[in-house]
Amino acid sequence: MATAETVASFLLVSGYLARRIGQAILVVALAYSVVFFVLNVLPGDPIEQQIADPTNPISDDDAAALRAYYRLDQPAYVQFAVSLRRLFSGDLGYSLNTGQPVARLLGEALPSTLTLAAVAFVLAALIGFLLALSAVFGPWAPLREAASTLPALLLSVPAFVSGLLVLQFFSFQLDWMSAIRDEGLRSVVFAAIPLSLPVAAPIAQILTQGLANAAGRPYAEVLRAQGLSSSRIIFGHIVRNGSIPTVTIIAITVGELLAGSIITETVFSRTGIGYLTETAVRNQDTPIIQAVVLTVSVTFVVINLLVDLVYPLIDPRIRTTVTTTDPRRVESGRTVEAATI
Repeated sequence: MATAETVASFLLVSGYLARRIGQAILVVALAYSVVFFVLNVLPGDPIEQQIADPTNPISDDDAAALRAYYRLDQPAYVQFAVSLRRLFSGDLGYSLNTGQPVARLLGEALPSTLTLAAVAFVLAALIGFLLALSAVFGPWAPLREAASTLPALLLSVPAFVSGLLVLQFFSFQLDWMSAIRDEGLRSVVFAAIPLSLPVAAPIAQILTQGLANAAGRPYAEVLRAQGLSSSRIIFGHIVRNGSIPTVTIIAITVGELLAGSIITETVFSRTGIGYLTETAVRNQDTPIIQAVVLTVSVTFVVINLLVDLVYPLIDPRIRTTVTTTDPRRVESGRTVEAATI
């Protein structure tokens, strides 16, 4: 019996994973297809216009090579089929302005943006966690009120405003960083501050609600009656149970980090995906735009897929399932089973 249940559980989990991976692939394929046809089937042939632009620094030989490479004399569906075939071999095309491989340009810009986004994510998680703890468990009422109000303020300040303030204070007044040179980790941390603040706000708001709800559950009183210390109750039980909705918000904020990098990298003169995207949009370099959209789509989908797999690790009561026999207890493919804590 135990073996049969184990096999059944494995099949359910495998089916769920296969479905989620299939959905992820579909999302990426649709995103790439929509961007391809929007950018390449517009009236006037944008690629040809950009190649033939007299201000474009590309040489005549390179222009002819690009026309042949992108099959500009063929219908759009043929260009799309060729693009897909090349995509699966790792060929992302060539820049219409420089003639350089898009994969190389993306590979040079991606590490800088990923480093910036990772540091900003860590800062956002720390700020959000501290604000939520202060809002729910702060020892003084003014502290709790301030911690509850601050996320709305952080969310209302645009990234370029906070970025300029960081530059003004830490660079021009304190001289702790350079406004134009990359000084390694120091530059990354200061650039990550304005990027992390609007991301920390929703994390703090959702986590505050989750912690407040978890702290009001009967099991918290039972644990106190058993003599457990406040710190063990908070960090061992309340935080674990109250953080589940926040995990979903964290996955969504990945997109905000990648989108916000465009502004942040421009303000702090960093050459990452944001700078590459801004330059490509300004120069109408469609192959780079397509590659950036594909990269962001894959990153966003993979992060959300990993979050789905993390849920059971946070709370063992949550199990992935493909059955929906009781719609009152199934939400987004996850079944929450009743359990005693």
